[in-house]
Amino acid sequence: MKKIFIIAGEASGDSHSAELVRKLKELDPGTRFYGIGGNNLKKQGVELIYSYEDVNFIGFTAVLKNLSSIKAKLSEAVEKVKELEPDAVILTDFPGFNIRFAEKIRKFYKGKIIYYISPQVWAWHKDRVKKLKKLCDAMLVIFPFEVDFYKQEGMEAKYVGHPLIEKTNRFISEHSKREKANKIITLLPGSRPEEIKRILPGLLEVSKKLQDETCAEIKIISPPYLNAGFYKDLVKGYNVEIVKDDEDKNTYYETIYNSDLVFTKAGTTTMECTLLGTPFCVAYRAGRINYLIGKNMIRVNFVAMPNILLDKAIVKEFIQNEMTIDNLYSEGKKILTDEKYREEMKSNFARIRELLGDRSASATAAEIINAML
Repeated sequence: MKKIFIIAGEASGDSHSAELVRKLKELDPGTRFYGIGGNNLKKQGVELIYSYEDVNFIGFTAVLKNLSSIKAKLSEAVEKVKELEPDAVILTDFPGFNIRFAEKIRKFYKGKIIYYISPQVWAWHKDRVKKLKKLCDAMLVIFPFEVDFYKQEGMEAKYVGHPLIEKTNRFISEHSKREKANKIITLLPGSRPEEIKRILPGLLEVSKKLQDETCAEIKIISPPYLNAGFYKDLVKGYNVEIVKDDEDKNTYYETIYNSDLVFTKAGTTTMECTLLGTPFCVAYRAGRINYLIGKNMIRVNFVAMPNILLDKAIVKEFIQNEMTIDNLYSEGKKILTDEKYREEMKSNFARIRELLGDRSASATAAEIINAML
């Protein structure tokens, strides 16, 4: 009986890893899975040693504050691999934890270490490539340009497709746009309480201005683990609907798909909006120290992946001091009222779909991994 240890360090990684586990189980139903993750991996029958929430902290300052706890959890995971002696260890993104984990287990572990969804070493921490070359038996990437990047660094990488292609294609094929009386503005301020508190007030203020002019409905998509009480003070005085992210009911994709405008933080959500064809702009404000540190380390011109993929600003990014009410209002109003602008944005979204192809990332990755074991 094969044993696989898998680590997903945040919500999107948990979702993508769960799809991979599902495909691996189809190829070999007897495989046992262990690891670190969230509800999606748990639903696939993965025996979790703890939740990713125990080690997922955003920003340099938060990591420093929780360093002793993170180290303890890292050691716990290392000991579990010693105990299990799995046939493979699969790491999904989450490089700060995963690379340290791989360094520690490589000292004694003789099985395969496979990275599924590469860390964004082409954007920052390029020095990590040398470590990855020594530690990994396979690098499975989800963006075509990453193959060339790793090749230039003397490391082989295999493009498996983007996991959101399959998910969004399936959703679009099964759902139609809803008829609605008013336009819909959706806010995606993040998944962590501290970033939501930092970003949401500004998004609400600008959305209220647009609502007053257009009678639009405002929706906030909430991560499943935050209850309505968390938002009580934040949304006081605003006419908004809080939509709980429920993957079983497709509330997340359905809300984005039927929106006319999305204000979102940077991250996976930018690709989700792109592949669902919903116009959006990026708004993000980090803590001052985290921003200053990050600004000096990032080596790309954009933060939103759709812009990086086409190497041009197909969607506007309002980061830190540029995240002003005036900037967001101007862009939001243009998206809502300028049909030509909307169609140009959607045309670029279609180019990205074409660039990524239509292969199943989870199925392709599962076949590669299964062949290695």
